[in-house]
This record gives sequence, C-alpha cells and structure tokens, in this order.
Amino acid sequence: MPQTVFHELVGQRLCQLWAFDQDRFPQHSGQSLLAGALAWVFEDAVLVFSSPLRHLHCSQGSVIGNDAGSLCDVGFRVTLLALDCADTWLSRFEVCTSANAPQWRRLIGQRLSAVHLVSNNAGQQQRWNMELAFSKEAQPCSVMYRPELDGLIEAGDGERFELQQIEVFDPNQAFGWLHPAASLEFILDEQLWRSAQMSDWPFAVRKHLQTRARPDAFYRDTLIRALTARFRQWPVFRKRLLAVELPMHVTGVPAGVYEQVRERLRFSGFGHFA
Repeated sequence: MPQTVFHELVGQRLCQLWAFDQDRFPQHSGQSLLAGALAWVFEDAVLVFSSPLRHLHCSQGSVIGNDAGSLCDVGFRVTLLALDCADTWLSRFEVCTSANAPQWRRLIGQRLSAVHLVSNNAGQQQRWNMELAFSKEAQPCSVMYRPELDGLIEAGDGERFELQQIEVFDPNQAFGWLHPAASLEFILDEQLWRSAQMSDWPFAVRKHLQTRARPDAFYRDTLIRALTARFRQWPVFRKRLLAVELPMHVTGVPAGVYEQVRERLRFSGFGHFA
C-alpha cells in the first residue's frame, strides 16, 4: 500500500506547473518533464521538488517517515510553501518556464486526489518516488530523482527517460557546463581565466603551447589543470561532475581528461587552485 502524504493539498486545484533549470533537456526527453526544480502551484500552497545535486541550499534530499516506521529517502528535496511567500522562496532558482506540453496543460484546473510515497522496486538507485494523483486522470504522475542524469527530477507516467552517452558540442546545451568554453571563471597560477577554452588561456600559456615539442601533451596537461581548478572553485558543478556515470564526449576535450579531473577532485584537497 502506498503511503499518503500532504493531506492538506487534497482537493485543491492545480493552478500552474513551473519548471526550473532544465538545461534544454525537454527537447529530446519524450513524454518526461526534466528539471532541476519543479513547483506545483495549488490554490493556497506550492509543492516544490528541488535537486540537491544542483542547488547547494538543499544539499540533502528529504527523508519521510511511513506508516511502517521506516524512513524513505526520495532523493530530491520536498518543500511545501504557503502561496503568499512562494515567489520569494522560488526566486533562488533560475530560468523559470511553464510546462506547456499537452499532458501538463490538461492537469491545470484539476483537483489533486492524493500524493503518494511509493516504493520503487525496479532496482534503481532511489527506492522511493512520489506520485501525484488527479481527479480526471487514470494514471498518476510519477516524480522521481535522477542523480545519474545530472541530478534532474523527472515527472511523467513512470517510463524513465534514458540517455546512453553524453555528447556536448557547445556550452549552450544539456551538460554544457562540461564544455571548456562554459562561462565559469576561475583562478589558476594567480591569474583569472574566463574559461578553460584554449582561446581564453593567458597569452604566456598559449605561447608555451606553440613552442612545445609535444603540443598535444602540453594541451592535455593544461586543460586538466584548468578544468580541475574550475571545478574546485565551483562547488555545485564539482558535485555534478563527480556524479556523472555515463560515457561522455565533449568537443575539443581528449579522451580520459574528465576521468583524470575527477580523480584529482576526489583524492586531493580543495584548498589549492591547481
């Protein structure tokens, strides 16, 4: 039997569904809604699911007790807000969009029948998901945490969106923060680097590259040092990099570079920039 939670929301109409921090995933995610945070706006309250991997203010997921006395880790952070204070609280998230696909538009105006905490017996990383049941829907909406998918929260009919490989061609796409040209400034060798892209390297470093007998090896070593410095100085993206499990291909980055960066981040202190 699923555990029913948030009884105070039962009977309220859904007024709006906001998605935050989507990173362009909806362009190729089928029927799933993928986002770093989801805000379900009801008549007098807002139910928010947010990713602890993407947002440092919610560094741990919520653990909810059930009738059997067990603690259920849903992975994402669950927050129930009064409607009049929701805007201020939600302002911490970036890039807010309304979920406008037909399967989400049809939920607007429907009354919530129940919120269930359900056991995930599919052998996935998270044992517990949430399901939102609506008055006119035969199938509840499943909400699950996807730490292996860049910490996104997935809402849908229960069919998981699967990605076989990460492919990054520019910084303005899903997983674009992996790209050397991502606008994440950092300090290395007491200099400010605008990005880890070679065109943004300090002039002296680029000159060294031109004069080296083995430029490929120098490029690789410098890129590893630059990316390591960047991720050390951006804690949110460091967490996301360490959580990546999928094979990846990033334009301009030699094979194995991110594996070496991860090793440096795992086994060395964060007190140094190089």
